[in-house]
Amino acid sequence: MKKACFDTSALVAALLQQHPHHVQAFPRLLAVHQGKLQGVLTTHGLAELFATLTALPLKPRLAPADVHRMVEKSVLTHFEVVPLSAQQYAEALELTVHRGLSSGAIYDALHLVGARASRCDALLTFNRRHFEALAPGDPLVVQP
Repeated sequence: MKKACFDTSALVAALLQQHPHHVQAFPRLLAVHQGKLQGVLTTHGLAELFATLTALPLKPRLAPADVHRMVEKSVLTHFEVVPLSAQQYAEALELTVHRGLSSGAIYDALHLVGARASRCDALLTFNRRHFEALAPGDPLVVQP
C-alpha cells in the first residue's frame, strides 16, 4: 500500500468543503479512510493543522472544540501520527539554512524531513513552490 504524508495545506483543503482545492484533496483523504492509502501526519503537522483551522477567516469561525472533534474523527483515527525527534528538527534547520531560507520555510522542512523519515511515497501539498525551494525536483513532493 502506498504511504503519503499530508502537509497542512492538503489536509485543510481535504477537510473543508468550501476550500478551493477541496475537490482535488478530498479523494486522498477518502482513500486513507477506506484503507487504500496509508496516511501519515507529523506531530508538527498536527499542531499546525489545529492552529490553521482555528485561525481561518471563516464566517462563522471554527471553534477550537469543533476543530478538535473534526481532527479526532477525520485524522487521528485514520492517520499514523509520527513524532519528530530533536535530530529531525536539527536536520530541518540544516536543510533550511543550506538553502538560504528563513521564517516559515522551517515548517515545510519539518514536513519534508518527517515524510522522508517515515519512508513515504509522497508528500502531499498545495505549496509545491515552497518545497521546490527546499528540495528542487524532489519526486516525493506531489500536489493532490
